[in-house]
Amino acid sequence: MKLSLVSKKPILINRTYLLQPKSVEKRLIYRVQNYKVMEKRLVKKSIMRSNAIQQVNDATVVLRHFIELSAKLLPFFNELSKKEMLLPVEVSDRQRIIDVFRGYKFDTSTSLILMNSTILDSIQNAFDQIEKRVPGDDPKADAAIDKFFDEHELLVHNWIHTDNN
Repeated sequence: MKLSLVSKKPILINRTYLLQPKSVEKRLIYRVQNYKVMEKRLVKKSIMRSNAIQQVNDATVVLRHFIELSAKLLPFFNELSKKEMLLPVEVSDRQRIIDVFRGYKFDTSTSLILMNSTILDSIQNAFDQIEKRVPGDDPKADAAIDKFFDEHELLVHNWIHTDNN
C-alpha cells in the first residue's frame, strides 16, 4: 500500500499553487511502513549468521598460524639458502620447508580481507626470492624477508592490542 505525502488538490498561497499536505497520521503511517521495509533490507544484508562468523574466526586462526609458522621458517630457509654447501640434514630441512610452503594453497588477498594487511604477498615474495637465491649474497631475498618482518611486527602489535581488548 503506497501513500502519497501530499494531496492531489493544489491550494493557492500568495499566487503560487502548492500541493496540500495530507494528515499527519497518514504521513506517519507512510514513514513507519517505509522504515520497516528499509529495516528488512538492512537486516538481510548486514547481519552475519553465527556459522559465517565462526568460519571467519576459523580462517583468521589458520592465517595467524601460517603467519607465525612463516616467521619461524623463512629466516631458517634464508640462512640455508646463503650456504655454499649443505649437509644432508640441511638439504632435507630445505626440502621440507619448500614442501610446507608449496602445500599451503591460498589467495594472497585473503590477508587483505581478514587482517587488512598484505602479509601473504610478502610471505609469497620472500619465499620466491629465497628459493631463487643462488648461494652467496642476494639483496633481493634479504629485502623481501625484511619487508615480511616489518609487516609481521605490525600484525603482532595489532593482535596483542586486539587480544587485550
